[in-house]
Amino acid sequence: SREAVAVPTGGELQPEVVQTFKTSELQGIVKLFRQEPGEGVLRWLVRAWDNAGNTVMLLRYELQQLGVLSQDSQVRAQMSNPQEPDGNEESPSLYCWLAAAVGAAYPSVGELEAQAGPWKTIAKGVQVLRQLGMAWAVETGGKNGPDDTLVTKSIKATLLRLAPDELKPSLLVVVMAGDGWVGDLAATLMQLETALAGAWPRAVQAAKGQQSKGQAGGGQEKGELRVPRKVLCLDLLQAGVCREEINGKPTADLYKRWMQLPAAKRSTRSEGEKGVERSKPVEPSAPPSEWQLPRPY
Repeated sequence: SREAVAVPTGGELQPEVVQTFKTSELQGIVKLFRQEPGEGVLRWLVRAWDNAGNTVMLLRYELQQLGVLSQDSQVRAQMSNPQEPDGNEESPSLYCWLAAAVGAAYPSVGELEAQAGPWKTIAKGVQVLRQLGMAWAVETGGKNGPDDTLVTKSIKATLLRLAPDELKPSLLVVVMAGDGWVGDLAATLMQLETALAGAWPRAVQAAKGQQSKGQAGGGQEKGELRVPRKVLCLDLLQAGVCREEINGKPTADLYKRWMQLPAAKRSTRSEGEKGVERSKPVEPSAPPSEWQLPRPY
């Protein structure tokens, strides 16, 4: 609902339209923006941004009725007596209110970064990257979203620390070179995921015809890729594994150790092909045109 309020302008009263919400409308806001059980504050704020929380304008007394939005007791306490977000807006956006409440509850950016957890896939890594971007967006006043935050050294270090070991060699150059916006680095990571995924079909093709052959010393487990023993040995040797740790070991054990190598160190040619070709890391270029970061609607 909208309510007309008289505002003095040059000695005359001029009507100004101010947004107010009915109880039912506030309940709708709670349903859309409520923090889920177990959902960290950074992930919650990113979701509030993606759901266009920066377009929902609220007066202070309206926000005080929305304390149930947060599962975090510290944030909920701040929302009961909210601090005015930076700026002169009469009714700041819900996103600005929430960012201010989280910033007051967690005044150290380190406390917020600690909310991000380990990740296993690049897609999940992008989510963690945007959460770290949100931590710095809150630290700098909560005016921008996570994608429009500059990549800091702390963001890089935390993202790499939380990454799985097998992806760190491929991520290192890409992440350390990311000196622009979080949104740009997120797009580059998605491009990297596409490049790394391209090596998998070649590995499957290389394994065709091997599934029916028994491996000396025992084969890989059912349902896993079949890779010739000599390829496993060669890759492990070139990766720095001592020959004494390879000779006489069951093929199944060698295979498990081979799978722990970075993708760039695992051969992708079949046994019958000449030489051993490695899937070289591909330096990401422009992000795929079909993928876009979430934007407020």
